[in-house]
Order: sequence, then structure tokens, then C-alpha cells
Amino acid sequence: MPPLHTNLYEVLEIPFGATTEEIKSSFRRLAKLYHPDIPFTGSYAKFQSIYFAYQTLTGVSRKQYDETFKKNYAKAFLKRKLEEHPIVLPVSRVRFTTGIMDLAKRGLMRKGFRNKDRRKVTGIDYDLVIDLKESEIIRPVIVVIPLTVRIVCRDCMGSDPHCPACSGKGSYKGYRKLNVEFPVSSLIPSKIFEFDLSKFRPDSFTHFKKKFLRVKLLIHKNIPLRTKTAV
Repeated sequence: MPPLHTNLYEVLEIPFGATTEEIKSSFRRLAKLYHPDIPFTGSYAKFQSIYFAYQTLTGVSRKQYDETFKKNYAKAFLKRKLEEHPIVLPVSRVRFTTGIMDLAKRGLMRKGFRNKDRRKVTGIDYDLVIDLKESEIIRPVIVVIPLTVRIVCRDCMGSDPHCPACSGKGSYKGYRKLNVEFPVSSLIPSKIFEFDLSKFRPDSFTHFKKKFLRVKLLIHKNIPLRTKTAV
């Protein structure tokens, strides 16, 4: 007998809804190959599966099997469709590791103190954390990451100290949202990704504050409540 939830139509190599004659014809063809008395290709286990499928699909239990088959097929189809479509996480799932105020309180924002020095002190070697639920890692995930950018003034190209558009600063502060997709195979707890931000620049006027962005994935049974979100 084949394992539970085996597709008996696949065992007999016929489509769902095949007629009784098609089932019998396929059974006879396969029996000639896999009957235990047939040399070389004969297989007792294989023949038992074929015979069980034949008995089920030609007997009174076929109607019940077909109803169960359709329910299981629908569930499997829905699961496949869910796995094909990614989850888009809200911005609230993105957390920046350390705020400027916290760094300032620890004396890590003073002049000459570089990012790599701050990382040595804090022990944090990534820029932000993405929180995922265990139930979400069966599907690809798209994360919207908000970042601050500097945009060069298009009116003066950053060269006119009297430019009214940028007040002579040459650039102004802006924001950009990065849409980053993580395939299922990459959703590993505590894994750190490094993204080259130059590949996300929309144009030559927009500049990110850093060249690379390091992102860490954290996977939880339940997402903990946050008092602050990354904006």
C-alpha cells in the first residue's frame, strides 16, 4: 500500500477524472512492467502500489477518494501560490540599531569618531534589523527600507551660494525608500546582508549618506512590540 496522501492517479500515470477503461488499460500496461514475476523490471513494492491504486479507483471507494483528492489538491495549490507571491513587510518591521541621541549620550558622536569605531564600542556591526515571523519565512519577503539622502540642487548644481532654491547650500535633505526582496532560501535567522547603495541611486543627483548598508534578519515566533519605528 502506498503512503497516505499519495496521488493514485500519478501512480497509474493517468489524469484526474480518467475513465474506468483508461484506468484498466493503464493498470495492464504497468503490470506488464512491474509484476514481481517480470525479470529485470519487476518490483513487488511498485506492483503493490499500482494494484492498490487500481482497486481504489475502480471500486466503490473512488468517489470518497476523489473528494479527498480535490480538497488536498486545492490546499496544495493554494500553498504553492502563496509561496510564489512575496510578503511586503510594513516599515514598522525595520529598526535602526542605534539612534543618534543614544550615540551622543555615550560620547560616540564626537568629531573624529568614525563609524567603524562606534561599531567596536557598541558591538553592533550592522545598520538595521528586520523583524520576521516564523510563519513568514515560507514565502519571499519584500522589505521597504526608508533612508535619508542628500539631493544636489538641480537649479545651481551645488555651485551657487546665492541660489534661492537651496538657500545656497548646494543640496537639500530628502528621503528614499528601498524595496529589497529576500528569496526564501536567504531567510536565515541572524544572517547579515550587505547592500551596495550605489545600485539603488535613482539618478546622479541623489546621494546616500553611506556606500553600504548592512542589514540583519531576526526571526521571532511573535513580533515584539516596539515603542519606536524606523521612519
